[in-house]
Amino acid sequence: MAVVFTDNFVVGSDTNIDAYPAGSPDYAYINGAGANLTVNAANDRVQLPGSGGSTYAARIIDAAVPTGDQEITGTCYNDTSGNSAGLAVRCATGSNDNYISYIEYLQTNEVRLIRIDAGSEVLIASADRGTSGNAAHTHRLRATGSGATVSLELQIDATTTLTASDTAANRKTSGTPGVAGYNGVGNTVYIDSLSVDDLGTAAGRVQRFMLLGVS
Repeated sequence: MAVVFTDNFVVGSDTNIDAYPAGSPDYAYINGAGANLTVNAANDRVQLPGSGGSTYAARIIDAAVPTGDQEITGTCYNDTSGNSAGLAVRCATGSNDNYISYIEYLQTNEVRLIRIDAGSEVLIASADRGTSGNAAHTHRLRATGSGATVSLELQIDATTTLTASDTAANRKTSGTPGVAGYNGVGNTVYIDSLSVDDLGTAAGRVQRFMLLGVS
């Protein structure tokens, strides 16, 4: 596949995500500010140090990441008490608390695909995949299509892929991938080891056709 961006979140000291890496940040908040999302030096991962019970999200702004057909993969740790960390696709530039994107979470055994409309969550699809919280899992989130239908895929580890088609008037047709999390308890959940695939490139299209069984 056409991997265009990777991140293992290695830092020498705790760094707010919108200041990471130092000198040329790769992330910008679409919901949150300051230390709401922090790259943690002790663990080399993105954590939510606060305990305010809010959802925070940041989009990747590195020039290499796609705004169209895209896939993001990462290691995410969610607990069984509603504290969640996940991935995002099609994140649009937006003011604080007015962000728009698709995000995903694992809560206990249930995986969820959510559309964010101006800060409000709309559940697109969910399913029980028998995957527990209080453990790290590999999450893969994909968005394709910029016309009347946006196709979404979410897979946790090797479980059955959750798919959905969004035909709503406010479907998200462009924007970069990113990360998101909800913190009821500080420094509980995290995101690590990201990679982003550009599915609009020739290599990405070939891989997508193979997955769909198209020759």
